[in-house]
Parts: sequence; C-alpha cells; structure tokens
Amino acid sequence: MEKNRLSAWEKVLLAREVTRPKALDYIESIFSEFIEFHGDRYYGEDPSIIGGIAKIENFVVTVIGEQKGKTMKENMERNFGMPNPEGYRKALRLMKQAEKFHRPILTFIDTPGAYPRNRSRRKRATEKQLLKTY
Repeated sequence: MEKNRLSAWEKVLLAREVTRPKALDYIESIFSEFIEFHGDRYYGEDPSIIGGIAKIENFVVTVIGEQKGKTMKENMERNFGMPNPEGYRKALRLMKQAEKFHRPILTFIDTPGAYPRNRSRRKRATEKQLLKTY
C-alpha cells in the first residue's frame, strides 16, 4: 500500500479548496433526473441541506447532501454548509419518506458541523416540545 504523500497541512488546504465539487455538482453529473424538496414542515427551509428524489439508470433513490456555495454570496446564503435544526429535520423527513417507499438513500457529506448559535438551540428546544405532543 502506497503512503499518502500529502502533509497534514496540504490535506487541510485541499479540503478548503473552493473549486472542488459540491453536492449539487455530483448530483448533476451522477443522476439523470433530480427533484429537490424544500422545507422541514415545521419551521422553514435550510439551504445548506439539499435533498430530494433522483433517478440513476432505472432506479429511484433519495439524495441528501450538505451544500456549500462557490462564491462568498452563495456561501452566506447556504450558511457556509452549516445546517440549522430545520435542515436536520428536512433530512430526517426525506429519510422517513425513503423508508416508507423502500428507496435507497445516498448522502453527500461536506460540513464543518452544525451552526452554533443560540437561536439554533432555542429551535431545538421548541422542536422537542412539539414532538412531545405527538
């Protein structure tokens, strides 16, 4: 087995390269059709999580991915790929839908982690209260 010749810092720089492919780039090149779903059905839309139904050859699959932007404006719109609680709920909704219709799930993960702010924690507490009622 050949050792990787990149240093740790070179790997960090490669991971931060803005021109490397994002989830939507992979989706466009792999799947013949893609229908994107929006929203979590509780609070709103999180543009850092994309997901929907896609077709590859004759198979229908569920696709979920974390999407960063390619420009500073796109990165700000997509929160630099850091999901909020509504993004995780959207992903969960798509996973439950895939389970119901017996579709495989493909995920594209590219994240620095969840967005760490007080509003996100408050939304999570509200969601727990909502789930207790069901």
